[in-house]
Amino acid sequence: MSIYFNLCMYPMHLINLCLSLYFKHKLLSLTYQVIAFSASLVHVGSEGVRLGLGFYGNLAENMSALFGFLITTIIIQIPLTVFLAVNGAFLNLPLEYVFYTLIVIFSAFQTVFAIQALMKTAEREVAKYINKIQLETVTAEVEATAAIKSPKSARKLVKLQDEK
Repeated sequence: MSIYFNLCMYPMHLINLCLSLYFKHKLLSLTYQVIAFSASLVHVGSEGVRLGLGFYGNLAENMSALFGFLITTIIIQIPLTVFLAVNGAFLNLPLEYVFYTLIVIFSAFQTVFAIQALMKTAEREVAKYINKIQLETVTAEVEATAAIKSPKSARKLVKLQDEK
């Protein structure tokens, strides 16, 4: 659910980021202008990718998308958001502090719930594969029993296995 709220907040965050960069542009030195612009660009891009992976991973129950969401959150999004919020040289506006705080809180919740979702999905996949292996074992036992009962079917089974 927090991904949904984060997605609803994303356009407002994008507008806030663009306006704050516009207002702070002339007040920052050239070095901080470049750093602020590039960090904000990476932040907005990674946030969009992260939210897309989170939605796709949850809806399709796709483990690779959920892992991508989790890795993007932990490695890129949280450190970059904290850097943008804490660095005093960027002259952050009060509204930026609010947005960065909300993003860090949402990201923390989403990280915890993504780990739980991955654990449940992994358990379900393991159970599915165990059932498949058991079914194959039972099928092989039935075929072996049928081969013992009739020698003709045993020869056919051997021929089929040789052809494979």
